[in-house]
Amino acid sequence: MLSFRVGPFPIRVYPWFFLSAVMLGGNFGFGWKMAAWIFVVFLSVLVHELGHALVGRAYGGHPEIHLQAFGGVTFPQFQRALAPGRQFILSLAGPVFGLLLGGAAWALVRFFPPATGSPTDWTMRQFMSVSVLWAVFNLLPILPLDGGQMLLAALEGLRKKPSVALASWISVALSVAVAAAATLTLGVDPFLLLFLGLFAWQNVMRARAAQSLRQSEVASAADALERADVDKATEETRSAVQGRDYQTALQAAARLERAGSPFRQAAALRLRAGVELARGDNESAALFAGQSFSLWPSPDAAVVAARANLRAGQEERARNWLRRALEAGAPKGAVQNDPELGALA
Repeated sequence: MLSFRVGPFPIRVYPWFFLSAVMLGGNFGFGWKMAAWIFVVFLSVLVHELGHALVGRAYGGHPEIHLQAFGGVTFPQFQRALAPGRQFILSLAGPVFGLLLGGAAWALVRFFPPATGSPTDWTMRQFMSVSVLWAVFNLLPILPLDGGQMLLAALEGLRKKPSVALASWISVALSVAVAAAATLTLGVDPFLLLFLGLFAWQNVMRARAAQSLRQSEVASAADALERADVDKATEETRSAVQGRDYQTALQAAARLERAGSPFRQAAALRLRAGVELARGDNESAALFAGQSFSLWPSPDAAVVAARANLRAGQEERARNWLRRALEAGAPKGAVQNDPELGALA
């Protein structure tokens, strides 16, 4: 992994970023064109993410940029969620900065024209095409693209309430529609169809989780017995694990799960993850913790998932789960002081 800073912004570049760039430019061979192409992709994605980072910093965040497979992500790290209008601007900033980079390449070719067919001429034209294509793709109103984030911000601004489920279902429909339209007009593009299929699947999962969360929140507010059940099962499980009686611990979690309701079931899965973690089955622990987070995105479930993935040797997954834990409300100081997870924070 490559790490450096651009001004106040930490940048992390994962090996998969360069490999995916090579895959996308596979028709360029392995000469100077491939080297130029990787440079174009790297700088284009970096400038795009710097657009998000600059706006995020202006809004009081402490952004960090990760360049990963097939793109990048900026984590603005705000103390509290942005208002919909600011979130809309934050999401728009990336495509705008990308287009500015393409405009700079156009201006260079227009006013200081390089020799036709030269490496400089070829590279500048790649900057122009990539900036437009990347901006258009990112502005599709499909989560998790920037256009999808803008759609979500607009919906929440109009409806004055959380709209993740609605935005996710709209994203599913648009993913299918764009895939069909692109195939009919441009032919089969494996990469585009792969992305859109992945987006559709992710949004179905996100919509279901959001709906379950909302239903669970309503039910939990009306039924304090759920929390009492979870507290009791947690204490029984903790005591059994301390005595290395894992079977009794799993039975306590199973009883809680059979009691029903998403809140109880998510807590039961989290307890099962803790039991598996205690007896060294890190893969099962990561699976149960991830399922718990899908039902009820609690910081505790994300922390267990991070710990399990780290012990299983999946450092990047652990880092992603730790980020989710912080976004879900885990105390940053506690995470940084954790002897096992602190190095990832």
